[in-house]
This record gives sequence, C-alpha cells and structure tokens, in this order.
Amino acid sequence: MLKFAVKINVQLSCVLLCAICGLIGNVATKPTINFSLPQSFQGFPSFASFTQQYFESRNLRQMKTYSGKRLTNDSLIMIYYHDSTIAVTELGPEKLLLSCELIEIYNESDGKTLLEGLSKYNRPLRITFEEMLKLMNQCERVDKLTYASRNRGKSIDVRASNDSPANNGASNLAANIFPKSPFSLLSGIIPGTKWCGTGDIAETYSDLGTEMDMDRCCRLHDLCPVKIRAYQNKYELMNDSLYTKSHCICDDMLYSCLKSANTSAAQLMGSIYFNLVQVPCLAGSNDKYRFRAAKEGF
Repeated sequence: MLKFAVKINVQLSCVLLCAICGLIGNVATKPTINFSLPQSFQGFPSFASFTQQYFESRNLRQMKTYSGKRLTNDSLIMIYYHDSTIAVTELGPEKLLLSCELIEIYNESDGKTLLEGLSKYNRPLRITFEEMLKLMNQCERVDKLTYASRNRGKSIDVRASNDSPANNGASNLAANIFPKSPFSLLSGIIPGTKWCGTGDIAETYSDLGTEMDMDRCCRLHDLCPVKIRAYQNKYELMNDSLYTKSHCICDDMLYSCLKSANTSAAQLMGSIYFNLVQVPCLAGSNDKYRFRAAKEGF
C-alpha cells in the first residue's frame, strides 16, 4: 500500500512538473544571437507582437458573462466591480449572501459593455480593492457550502463505489490525474484543474476540476482585481513576459491557499510558482504600483 501511494505521488508530480515546465519554459533567460532577416521577411510581425496578439485573442475567447442562474426568483441581485473583476451577487432576506458569479474582464471596453448589460438587474456599484477581496473570500465560502450541500448524497454513493475491488487500481489513478478533456495540456492548463495554468478552460465561475482544492486557489488568484496580463501596458508599467503579474496581496492569498490545500499537486504548484519561476507581483495602491520580487520559501 505504501509503495502504491508513493507511486501515485511520483506519477502525479511528474505529470504536473512536465505540464508546468512546458508552460513556463520560455520564461527562463536564454542567450540571444543577433541576426538580420532577409528583406523579404522583414514585413512579418516580430515574435513579441505575434505573442501579444495571441494572448489578446485568447483573452477574448475566455471572457465569460453572467449565466443568469438564481437560487430564488425573489432574491436581490447586486453587481459590484473593481478594475478587472465584476461580482454578481444574489442576496436573500437580511442581505444574506446566497450565491456569486465572479467575472474577469480583459479590457475596459468589454468591461463597460458587460456592466451595461448587467444594469438591467441593478445598478453596478464600484467598490475598493480591499472590499472586492473581502467579497471574493465570502463568495469562496458560499461556493464551498453550496457544493457540499449539493453533493452530500452523492459522496456516499461515490465512497460505496470506490470500495468495490473492480474500481480500485490504476484506472482510478488515471481518472484522477488526467483530465477528461485531452486538450487541457495543449491549452496550457494543469491536468485535473480548469483554472491552474495560462488562462482557464472553465465554462463558469463554479466549474472546477478534479483537483478541486488547488483549483479553487487558482480561480481566486485568476480573478485578482489588480493585475497586468502578458504583454500588457497598465498602471504605467509594461509586462513584457508570458505570464500575468498580479497584486502582491493576491499572490499572498495564493501562497496561503496552496499551503492550506496540503496536497502533492498544490505543493508542487506552489514550489514552481514561488520558488522556481518566482513571478514578480504588483506592490502599491490607488493605481500606483511597482514590480516587487516574488515571495520565496514555499
């Protein structure tokens, strides 16, 4: 049993390491060789501009909208926003938070269009960065409670089926490690998740992978209100790298969340993000930021 458990951890670590290293391999500093293209090729876009166009077009494909789903028809819909994040909340009696949908916006014009569409439910209210983070954490707790409530009966059936000898062994291991979609690795997403990697493949805010605890950490980090995406100029700073740089508070939240998840996958993810790649973060407030070195010692 001990050897089998070790084998599971080794296989999972290898899969995740290959996936993440494949995503970030281009980030490492490499020696450069100066050369000139022939005259006939000089009209082609540079690699940097091509990569920037790729990220911009992918962001447009990934942008989500409000699903319109509600727990009760007589609930109150409230819309809050700050910078890159919109929160659509459903409130019950005495302003009890019933459900949330957090939406990431990729540019100002699309955000404005989305807010105009949401105004049919209620007038969108701008809140502070700190207020948005507090709301996001509240939404995480509500989402966990909702999921637990909906799957309480299912968990008993799952445990019963997992106890049968026919369902034990390598087949279960493969089902837990590898995603149902064979394209998640090609999409830059860590196997078993829908939010961990370059962007996300989730259809809605509540759409999570099998590595649910780690996926929640990545989702919360992806929805950070203050960030500069790859090859984007914002807050008078230029992010000329392949990965998004988020507010340092959001990185600290990711750090704590992955530690709390306490799984092999989360440990590996944290070690690579904070110790190996060391993604810089944004320090500051009120649209005045500077790049700060990543937190170390995961």
